Amino acid sequence: MSKKVNTAAVLIVLVSASLAFAQTKTDKQSSLDVWKLDVAQSKSESEPLPTSGTLTILKDTPDAMAWRYEEVDGTGKTSTFAWSGPLDGSMQDMKDAAGQVIAKASMKRDGEAMLRRVDVPNVGIFEERGTFSVDHNTYTEVGKMTTKDGKALTSTAVYHRAAGERPATK
Repeated sequence: MSKKVNTAAVLIVLVSASLAFAQTKTDKQSSLDVWKLDVAQSKSESEPLPTSGTLTILKDTPDAMAWRYEEVDGTGKTSTFAWSGPLDGSMQDMKDAAGQVIAKASMKRDGEAMLRRVDVPNVGIFEERGTFSVDHNTYTEVGKMTTKDGKALTSTAVYHRAAGERPATK
């Protein structure tokens, strides 16, 4: 069964996921937190951005990461995506709210930055580089998507720590 994947939604999710990893293995603040997408400062050449996006980092250790991303698109539709796995650059499943695999992603550090590659079947390959502001309260990720037909599209996602919110612990 073929499932239509919203390219902008996947791109934002992929951008968000790297936020979690970029903080891991540094002496800076933990990324274990709730992060809100700044739609006004973000942009995407592929499709319209969601009207809101929330990234919740559920686990952040030197060797593993887990996160959940929820968004609302321009029509009011809510989507949820999740990822967990080792931070060793190996491809891991990214799943939707129903538990269906929608992409494979790998993550690794490059100094203070995070590099990630994501393969979304029948859509394309995403490559992102993310960095934090000096105070570690803003995260910016610049990405490039190469579509299935070879077209290159760029995106920028900007996130801010959500004041007063903390991820639910299990």
